[in-house]
Amino acid sequence: MALNTQKYPPIPYRKGEELFLFPEKSGMPFLFDVSADLTGDDEAMAAVSSALNEAEALAEKAKAFVKGVLADEASEYNGIVSYFMEFHRDDLPEDMVKVLFPVDAPSTLTLTEMADYLQLKRFGSFLDNETKEQRFIMDLTFNPEITNELLVIYLNADRQIVNISHES
Repeated sequence: MALNTQKYPPIPYRKGEELFLFPEKSGMPFLFDVSADLTGDDEAMAAVSSALNEAEALAEKAKAFVKGVLADEASEYNGIVSYFMEFHRDDLPEDMVKVLFPVDAPSTLTLTEMADYLQLKRFGSFLDNETKEQRFIMDLTFNPEITNELLVIYLNADRQIVNISHES
């Protein structure tokens, strides 16, 4: 089988087996994965193909969502996102911070401004154990050569953000 997209060359996969590709092999600028329980479902893989075409746009949507979360102290995700941002601006050594945020004074960046520096590191799809619905997942981070901290964004089949977590 092959996953066909408009943006990337055909991606071979085997039904019922996990699909996991590194950028060097896939030609995509991020890790890509699909859980084994979806690769056997043609409808789910069609949704993966469609979402993969939108991966970069979905990452921009996630950044805008992150900015909204930071602006809304009542948001259930405000603490998670604020901590993630503050850690990278305030807790890392200054030389690392200067590499992450190439501006004159990184310490003066607002948390909201920092969201513009987030990069898509991973895009994938899985079957949610609780809801039994297909989900999409994106890992956003700053320069992955400096930090392994991730903002993990979960989207439903309609590409609406349904959860955010902080992982390392």
